[in-house]
Amino acid sequence: MKLNNKTIRNYLLYSSVLFLLAIPVFYFVVRTVLLHAVDRSLRVQFHETREHVNAIQSEQELTAWAKMDNDIRISPLPAALPDRICTIERFNRRHREREPYREMAGTISVGGRLYQLIISSSLIENEDLLGSILVVQTIVLFILVLTMLWVNQRMSKTLWRPFYAALRSMRNYEVNKRTDPAFMTSTTDEFNELNKAIEQLFSRSHQLYLQQQEFTENAAHEMQTPVAIFQSKLELLMQTSPLSREQAELINSLDGTTRRLTKLNKTLLLLAKIENNQYYSLERINVRETCEKMIGHLDVLAEEKGINIHEGFNSDIFVHANAILIDILIGNLLANAVRHNLNNGRIYVASNDNTLTVGNTGNGRPLRTERIFARFHKQTRPEGSEDSTGLGLAIVKNICTLYRYDIRYDYINNLHTFSVVFTPSAN
Repeated sequence: MKLNNKTIRNYLLYSSVLFLLAIPVFYFVVRTVLLHAVDRSLRVQFHETREHVNAIQSEQELTAWAKMDNDIRISPLPAALPDRICTIERFNRRHREREPYREMAGTISVGGRLYQLIISSSLIENEDLLGSILVVQTIVLFILVLTMLWVNQRMSKTLWRPFYAALRSMRNYEVNKRTDPAFMTSTTDEFNELNKAIEQLFSRSHQLYLQQQEFTENAAHEMQTPVAIFQSKLELLMQTSPLSREQAELINSLDGTTRRLTKLNKTLLLLAKIENNQYYSLERINVRETCEKMIGHLDVLAEEKGINIHEGFNSDIFVHANAILIDILIGNLLANAVRHNLNNGRIYVASNDNTLTVGNTGNGRPLRTERIFARFHKQTRPEGSEDSTGLGLAIVKNICTLYRYDIRYDYINNLHTFSVVFTPSAN
């Protein structure tokens, strides 16, 4: 979820909670204010009525006077009672329903006798007024919240525009290309500091890339030269005579070690170039044709171990990548299937949709998936693989990472299977 949407969602959540709390609070506050106004009116009316009743001298005159107002009731009392105000419900004959009333009751004296004076005021109009106020207030609050959300969204889009521009620059940045990032000027200090930090980070990353590229190129020349000289000296030493059996075995061992060192040097340099994305040229490649070419290169080695290679290409897969790297990817998978196979074993190479699958027989247990693509990791050492560097699958993984391919390992039906999914975005 985007930061702006998350902010608006949280704002809406908190606003809704406050909105739900504000409505009942507002209702009770307004209701209390209205009741206070009604009570004040009842007290004034009660005192005026009490003063007026004091002028009445007979019970007949009092009864006749009480019948003139339906909101006033008078009844005899045996003893004086204190004044009180309360809310009751009475049946309204006109509306045929019970309605709330506010009443004030007190004691009066007429002709030497005590009477209870009760003055009532209907609350139905107050309830209607309170309901109308509540509806209006709810509508106003709802419109206010919606307006605030709309204003906040518009302001947030404008405010966060420099941030998204910096994010696009980071997403499109390529360390091997020295390009000036496109940042938006902003009146917000934090965004300006962010743009400056990103620009410095891009500059340092490019400088480190150039240094690493220079080191890789220098290492490729400086390390190969002494190894080549050492190899040539060993070959001259082999041709000298006389050589004892022990000397010949030592020279032969040194020659094998030198060849392995040469292979390891080239493989490490290849890994460095892949990680630095130094293979720039791209072209449209048919994966099926590349597989058939690599299978042809491994036919001799497979025949030596009696391995049968079964092909099952159901569809052509075309990728847009560097041809050398695709050759290395497929070649390493096939060479790994041959090297770690059994004598008289099988290899299956198939394609379906955008997936290339290479499976081979081998030892009867699955490999450790958490370490299978690690550098220099060798889970098994079959006969004939003493010169293996343990970097073949690491190179495969790096190439897949470079082009955003998905590679996975499965152990199905006693077959060690590697599957490479060439995603449509990478094709």
